[in-house]
Amino acid sequence: MNTRRIWAVLLIVAALFAPLAPASAQGSPDFVAAIEAEDAMAHVRALSVAIGARPMGSEAEARASEYVATALRDWGYTVELQEFETLPPEAADEVTSRNVIATRPGAGAEPAMVVVGAHLDSVDDGTGAGDNASGVAALLAAAEALRDFDPAHTLVFVAFGAEEGGAPSGAEVFVDSLGEGAASILAMINIDSVGVGTALNVYAGAEIAWPEDENAAPEIAGGPVWVRDLALDLAAELNLPFQTSPDATWGGYTGDWSDHYAFVEAGVPVAYFEAWLWDGAADPWWGQETPEGDVMHTPGDVYAAVIPAQVEMAAELVAATTAALASGVAGP
Repeated sequence: MNTRRIWAVLLIVAALFAPLAPASAQGSPDFVAAIEAEDAMAHVRALSVAIGARPMGSEAEARASEYVATALRDWGYTVELQEFETLPPEAADEVTSRNVIATRPGAGAEPAMVVVGAHLDSVDDGTGAGDNASGVAALLAAAEALRDFDPAHTLVFVAFGAEEGGAPSGAEVFVDSLGEGAASILAMINIDSVGVGTALNVYAGAEIAWPEDENAAPEIAGGPVWVRDLALDLAAELNLPFQTSPDATWGGYTGDWSDHYAFVEAGVPVAYFEAWLWDGAADPWWGQETPEGDVMHTPGDVYAAVIPAQVEMAAELVAATTAALASGVAGP
């Protein structure tokens, strides 16, 4: 997106948000001022400390879904709990998981959908603070910042269940439930593990084919990049330190290991938010979360490991990108 177009997006969205938040010096809605780390971290604390680990199908996952649903209802969204049966990894029996779906209808003549998602479940190790209470917290902070927004496109926030290897995942259930309506999704924003990794990133989605040789590089069928580029342009304008995956490997794309991939397979443009370290990693195709290694899926994934500023900045950029998309002033 060129400089002239990004300024047009910022100025139009600023006008739409005049009652919502004070404008910055550049004229854009000041999500940086509207979203506070303390408020976002309250959601991380509620999910990872008060509730704790949230394996799919557990009572804790159900409690977490009610927490998210209550917050979104309080902010004026229409909320639905979408229950489904799924088989956890290495389990003999299916369990009941759920998606929390919050909607604000678009007022445009031909509204599309803008979907913002983060997975609610976690593994048993640790308490799922980074993976993915931090992502859900960023989603909730963005949703609260957009609570008075009247979108041109229908705005949908989804806290997905069963991302951690569920068959099917909550994202797959959600996309399948739309049927042919999935074609009306303008863009999907995925927020996964933004609170612990070393560097904040935004990626585009691509279809991935993994070779039988585990040492060979995956085949990357590059998908649309305009949502990622919109987010990175907005990050630059808002002075938020986001980057993307290295040219030598993923080239601005990411793999097939999170909720975004159900949307990629449905042909939906994606921007995937994550905190991760690529430089100097032993495995350049995986990278690693921190210089010391991964925290996710370990006993170290607890509230104390989460970096408040990163959750705040992720929420700010998610809110700004969502506003630009749902207002109808940003598109391919």
